[in-house]
Amino acid sequence: MYELEAMNGPLDGKRWSFSRDITIGRDGEGAALPTDRAASRSHARVSIVDENLVLADLGSRNGTIVDGVAIETATRVELGQPFIVGRTMLCIRKSSEDLKA
Repeated sequence: MYELEAMNGPLDGKRWSFSRDITIGRDGEGAALPTDRAASRSHARVSIVDENLVLADLGSRNGTIVDGVAIETATRVELGQPFIVGRTMLCIRKSSEDLKA
């Protein structure tokens, strides 16, 4: 299991658990960023593909930023690597439940 963690703004420290994929955006499904007006309703998605974490922008108006660059295609991200959706900085961590085991 993994956790998507907000690293700034009003949701700083908020975590969403996922095991397959998670959609990020304002609409309330998956990782909801309701206060981030720069985020699209369905902005981005993190998927697990062959044990790799893959981030894809879903046609958002403001883009999804990795290493200071807006991604144009699905992009592999590492655990702990920050990325930006709207104005919210996020990263992916191993689930705290997995770390206890």
